[in-house]
Amino acid sequence: MSQQSHDGRSRILLAGTPAFHRDMRWIQLARQGLVFVPVAKRDCTLITGRTADVQAIVYQAGARAADTLAFLKAMAARQSDLCIILVGRNQKPDTVAQFLRNGAFDYVNWPCSLSRLTDSLTSGLTNRQIFLEVRNLSGDLATANQSLAHERDTLKQFNQRLAGLNQLTQALARSLQPEDVVQALFTGVPALIGADLIGLVRTNPEHVWTWSKDGNQEREQALNAQLLGRLGRAPQRVTAGATTLRLVGSHPMPSIRSDDALLALPQPDAHAMHDIPLAIGPHAIGVLHVQRAGSQPFTEDEQQLLATIGTSLSLTLRNADAHQDLHDMALRDPLTGVFNRRALDEPLMRELKAGLRYGAPACLAILDLDYFKTVNDRLGHTAGDLVLRELASLMTDTVRDVDMVGRYGGEEFAIILPHTSIEQAQPLAERLRNLIETHAFDVEDGTVRLTASIGIAEVCNPAIASVEDWVNAADTALYHAKAQGRNRVVVHAPVPLAPVQAATLCVAA
Repeated sequence: MSQQSHDGRSRILLAGTPAFHRDMRWIQLARQGLVFVPVAKRDCTLITGRTADVQAIVYQAGARAADTLAFLKAMAARQSDLCIILVGRNQKPDTVAQFLRNGAFDYVNWPCSLSRLTDSLTSGLTNRQIFLEVRNLSGDLATANQSLAHERDTLKQFNQRLAGLNQLTQALARSLQPEDVVQALFTGVPALIGADLIGLVRTNPEHVWTWSKDGNQEREQALNAQLLGRLGRAPQRVTAGATTLRLVGSHPMPSIRSDDALLALPQPDAHAMHDIPLAIGPHAIGVLHVQRAGSQPFTEDEQQLLATIGTSLSLTLRNADAHQDLHDMALRDPLTGVFNRRALDEPLMRELKAGLRYGAPACLAILDLDYFKTVNDRLGHTAGDLVLRELASLMTDTVRDVDMVGRYGGEEFAIILPHTSIEQAQPLAERLRNLIETHAFDVEDGTVRLTASIGIAEVCNPAIASVEDWVNAADTALYHAKAQGRNRVVVHAPVPLAPVQAATLCVAA
């Protein structure tokens, strides 16, 4: 790898506090061939300006995001080509996304495993090397343009492509949603090389996108079948009337025996077709397929251009996945994995508006475990946590895919049931109540049996004009269920209340 230390090992600045420098992880990584140079954060920018053999910076991000952003902008102003990896405590998803947009290659939550650091450094150094090669290629082209006058037109066309490549990579870098990434790709690639048919297949998450210049569904369907066939999947039909940008498949693909399986895909026989493997370091993540009408082959320059696009696309998809993961974490209850209370606000408002404007039916059910405090008091909070996790799984498996399950707090859960009337919601709630009553919840010392009370409120109700009204109505129904003896489903008035039943709790050895 270029710009290494004199002994052939990668040289990396370790910018942080003395305690950060002394962490055993750096000693272990040094045994793998990396050379770490400890520096104070305030000296980092100065040192990078006079040290030619530094390849990367591992920067200890502090609590103030503004300080980290200032460092990234200072490095960008110097047009630094160093790989910057930030290491710090958990940050908000928007803050991490801002770090990535301002030049950071990765953000590693600290403390972390040795393997996480190794993967980040390996991927960062590899992709930096690719960047340097592309930049050197641009310099070679500029020299050739001056020395070879008869190739000026060819070089002019290639320079235009480099400008287009720069625009495309910038558009990809700005995209943090997969659909936005694909839209930028399908807009930029045809303008660069005159492609007529493009396909993108990913393995995790599993998707296939196709695009054709003339919107030919048969050609796109054939490409869809080809891409899925290489991965051992049956093709998906393209829906009629779809736009030129289509999501063709979004279901699980088969497991691949090794990360090299995608990289080893056979190239098409026709010179007018080209496959670009997508990878992050040693890990294959998909394939980009580009095709031209007729038999006009892709030149070596165009293939190099597509390889560069593939590298940028791989990084962009990785960043989009990281952004999505952080976004999902912010909306999930850390104990049970279901949505948290904040995540339910938007679907509640959406269903409320649909109900008020169009009369669309929807129900909200609030469920509360009966005498759950007894579990915590007798068996401990660890057992209580196990019960809540198993309850969340039971609820998620019972409701439909379109329904949303969320934890409102403690042992209280909410279920949003779109397109569901009271007559449909009540049997579902009864079935869920019965499943809970008959279910044995596994804990460390045996099993626990519990019951649940459920209150239901329908959105189409003259008394409901806001999300707060709707939640209060369901909560009132839950209160009545508790008051009538628990272990029952109560629908918000005017639906008659169910007869009294006794609640039970027992702990099995």
